[in-house]
Amino acid sequence: MATAPKVLLHGSGAIGTIYVYLLQQAGCDVTAVCRSNYEAATTDGFVLDSELYGKGIRIRPKIVRTPSEAVEYGPYDYVVVCTKALPEAKTAETIAPAVTEGTTCIVLIQNGIGIEDEYAERFPDNPLVSCVVYLPTTQVEPGRIEMANFELLEVGTFPASAYNSRANVKEAADTLLAMLKKGGSNVSFYPDIQEKRWNKLLLNASWNPICAVTLSRDVAFLASSAAGEKLVSDVMQEVVAISQALGYTAITPAMAEDQMTRATDRKGGRGIEPSMLVDVLHSRRMEVEFILGVPVKMAKSLGVDVPRMETLYALSKALDEATALRQPGKSLAGDEVVKYEQEPHVAVHGKNAAFRGHLERFQYSSSNTNAEGTSATPQRVTRKRPLVDNDHDVKATALTAPAEKRRQSSRYAPPSTYAHLPKLTDILEPNLICIFVGTNPGIRTATAGHAYAHPSNLFWKLLHSSGCTDVRLRPEDDVNLPTWYCMGNTNIVERPSKDAAQLSKTEMAAGTPILEEKVRRYRPEAVCIVGKGIWEAVWRWRYKREIKKGEWKYGWQDDKERMGREEGCEWEGARVYVTTSTSGLSASTRPAEKVEVWKPFGEWVCGRRRDRFGSERRLAEGMFMRDAVKAVGGDDNAVA
Repeated sequence: MATAPKVLLHGSGAIGTIYVYLLQQAGCDVTAVCRSNYEAATTDGFVLDSELYGKGIRIRPKIVRTPSEAVEYGPYDYVVVCTKALPEAKTAETIAPAVTEGTTCIVLIQNGIGIEDEYAERFPDNPLVSCVVYLPTTQVEPGRIEMANFELLEVGTFPASAYNSRANVKEAADTLLAMLKKGGSNVSFYPDIQEKRWNKLLLNASWNPICAVTLSRDVAFLASSAAGEKLVSDVMQEVVAISQALGYTAITPAMAEDQMTRATDRKGGRGIEPSMLVDVLHSRRMEVEFILGVPVKMAKSLGVDVPRMETLYALSKALDEATALRQPGKSLAGDEVVKYEQEPHVAVHGKNAAFRGHLERFQYSSSNTNAEGTSATPQRVTRKRPLVDNDHDVKATALTAPAEKRRQSSRYAPPSTYAHLPKLTDILEPNLICIFVGTNPGIRTATAGHAYAHPSNLFWKLLHSSGCTDVRLRPEDDVNLPTWYCMGNTNIVERPSKDAAQLSKTEMAAGTPILEEKVRRYRPEAVCIVGKGIWEAVWRWRYKREIKKGEWKYGWQDDKERMGREEGCEWEGARVYVTTSTSGLSASTRPAEKVEVWKPFGEWVCGRRRDRFGSERRLAEGMFMRDAVKAVGGDDNAVA
């Protein structure tokens, strides 16, 4: 029996741990170099909670503190580097004790341009493989990793010509790909990996430094001023200009425009914290040089004008240096910070008195902190009933009713109650395979601007488990349902409310003709009613009475119940399928029962997609691959 390939993984943060797992799944003998998580990994190994691979996965490689310590478990066929790309780290020299000259293949899973040079110079005779990763993951505590539902690894040799000119490089690259595929990685080989690096730089060189220097999530930056969107777009176009000057003509202005559209589509949501912003918030060094510095220098040598990237480089470089010098309790000059305390009783006169009066109206108190333990928040005016931010669920809130009053059960609320909340936009296009019909937007959904946004709602989970989608989507992906899956979304009642009990039966029934008109206009093959109560409302409108026990059923309804049909029209209307409610408050059916009701509809949707397009995969090939860039993790070289 052949011996298992020996792999040393240097940098066992979130991303590194995922590849420890995948390589072990492929049968490799893996040793992991750990730093901050060494004690946890030594005691309990790693624990992976992944939407893609499963929950509670125990990962137990050999654990060492340094590559020098790892030598006793070698010699190594591969050394995989998953640390941040920092020139001052001198990682090539750090891993040298574990590298066998001329034999060990060095694999770089890092961000940026020009990261390969120090390794090629230090190990000129060793195979060198360069990788671009898209992997939304984070280490939530030492040794515990959370991962979303997507992993993509783009692989190529360095230099590109080595694959065909050096037999040992080709063999090492081919074996690596085979191992990763066997382990479950979504990995692909590219003749020139640098093009893929420049492709990812569209996002890395724009959003990363902009969010870091402004301490803003992406959507917050876009909302801060009208100039924000233009700045991000202009930086992306500068990356395109450098790429094309290098001969990577596949990277086009249209690609940058597409990425900007994706960003602007996220407006109204929570947004994303790119990895540089996460580094700043945690006082860690940023990957400034390889994301901005090297590209700017290359632009100058090519005669490409990139003034915005130069500015971002200068600002990010200064911020990075300041972060490195910062010490708790001291100024940036290294002096002790003097804390001034205001006298408890100070006479304030004139304009200052007026200003103090304004502050007192909001009842600021230094003793108040939010759930995250941050600075004081204003005391809001006590209300007779607490405002609850939920979507068919009750969630704890900082505002509480007087202790002597008990909270009443939810009941009808007139439209004026939530008139301040925005309405949810329908996601509809002509000739879709199906459209989903919910009751109405909850408060969380209306605030977020995306369907089924409350964390307790099971809609996106059931959409995935039933097979309607091949991956678990997020609420902000609702706008892409037509393009990716030929599906859409609407509600029977337009206005938001805390829960369905705040709607009247009359207004729910009155939503039926509006829904029928939407179905007539867009002509989907099927309408999926998400909840028994919605179908009961449709029934009341159609038959002017409540549905009887013998008439009610989940699943496909009788052919006479088609929606959208019209007298004198050839179109027969859309078939109707009724599923369980996905609300977190709906306890009438157990989770397993919900899955059983949803599954036949998912199978039907998959079949119709095969009939239409010849594949169950999403309709725009590669869109989700690029969309993964939106899901920024907060550890190591996480996505974007």
